[in-house]
Amino acid sequence: MPKKRKKDRKAPRKRASVRTAPAQPTGLLVDWDDAQEEDSGPLEAFAERFPTPVDAVKAVQAGERVEWTGEIDGSTMRHRVLLTGDGAAAVEQAVFVGGVLEEILLCAWHQAGEQGQEVLEAGVLSALDDLHTAVRPVLEAEIREVRPDYTAAVLQSFREEPEPRGPGMPVFGWRLLHPVGPDTIWEETRDTAAWNSSQTMASWPNYYDHVPELQPTELARLLRQHGVPAVLCADCGKPVTDRHPRWAGIWVTPDVECGPLCGDTEVRDARLVGAQPLLGTIADQEFGLPHRPAETT
Repeated sequence: MPKKRKKDRKAPRKRASVRTAPAQPTGLLVDWDDAQEEDSGPLEAFAERFPTPVDAVKAVQAGERVEWTGEIDGSTMRHRVLLTGDGAAAVEQAVFVGGVLEEILLCAWHQAGEQGQEVLEAGVLSALDDLHTAVRPVLEAEIREVRPDYTAAVLQSFREEPEPRGPGMPVFGWRLLHPVGPDTIWEETRDTAAWNSSQTMASWPNYYDHVPELQPTELARLLRQHGVPAVLCADCGKPVTDRHPRWAGIWVTPDVECGPLCGDTEVRDARLVGAQPLLGTIADQEFGLPHRPAETT
């Protein structure tokens, strides 16, 4: 894995949990800010209770839920043991979209409206497949610096029902199923590039600037190619929508610090140049500027 980067003080605390029983939110809870091992993760957490994947499969067959969900310097990931039918089982490795891509998708979801959201889902899944095709060689090359014979697995895009406390949009991501056989070990149930792809979603400044497909403008362009109505602000570049139910008719971004206000201070200052009042302290520019949707092609 790439070397761990400096923490973002504004980022949520990184955490992960392992659940091993239905309707039991408790279980192993790890705060990664306090974790001592750099490589701590789902495999280590699983192995603490289940020496091998086969042991975990037996627990699932007995009605338990074996699942790890968390994030480590990236978007949310999930590893869980599944029964795939005919007595077979697999470890699912899933990476959920996050960062700017998640914001663009959420705004596009509102833009599509109820009539277009079903069509939008197919477009999102197709765009995610294309994005993975573009990003996978980059991640593979990173790993080959230390593992020359490594070949990254191909992930498949997927969607799940909206979360109960989410914004109403389905949850999108990529996943891979690792078959579990009699001799499978935990280390064989995690693809490194799939794991690292969560970091491409984290929008860390400058870390993936060399990958055009991960930049907001290119992400929006890719989504529009698949019929997803992605819109960015012409000035600040943030994802925007004017169809959010609380801000109907106003271009707004899913950022509590900006919301309906464009955060591009250079553009704001250039467009609101004027003499300061002789008396008092408030100029008209204190109202800020609204977002302006960029022209799409």
